Amino acid sequence: MGSAWTVDGLPRLSLMELLLLVGIVIVVIVGLIILVAALRGMRPKEPEAQVYTPSPTMARTAPATSASSPASGLTPTAIAEIDRLVAAGQRIHAIKLYRQHTGVGLKEAKDRIDHWSISTTAPHLAAVSHASAAATSVTSGSPRSMLPVSAAAQIDHLLSANQQIQAIKLFREHTGLGLAESKRAIDHWR
Repeated sequence: MGSAWTVDGLPRLSLMELLLLVGIVIVVIVGLIILVAALRGMRPKEPEAQVYTPSPTMARTAPATSASSPASGLTPTAIAEIDRLVAAGQRIHAIKLYRQHTGVGLKEAKDRIDHWSISTTAPHLAAVSHASAAATSVTSGSPRSMLPVSAAAQIDHLLSANQQIQAIKLFREHTGLGLAESKRAIDHWR
């Protein structure tokens, strides 16, 4: 099949050649559209904003206790670990763990850990961790620093009244330490 040349220098196309040329143009255009769509799909997207919404069972203003409900994301294992960290004086790790399990912000987690009380839901874990922290404190610093101010004042009163046994009992109740460690702490009280 040959094409005849016209006077103005352009070839004269047969119907078959014209359809073939139109088909090629359509394929090229469709290919370009597909290419542009594929490149747009590869464009980096803006990250979606993730908004944390606390559950209705979590009160934002209430001070934290370790007996938080399971709905807050704290499992008994997490509570026991936070108890251990708080008792050992590792507040930063406790805050990180609390945030990890609850999804709250840094300020709220810090406030909760600042007001954390050792759990009564896992007494064996709490007593062990509290006792180990207390034993460390007895050897490294003042036993008075391990107790609330009111308990320390009661022990001062008992010692001034020469009631050393009652002071040891009170110290044991507040620290979870054994008899020997508590006696040693009371002996070095002043």
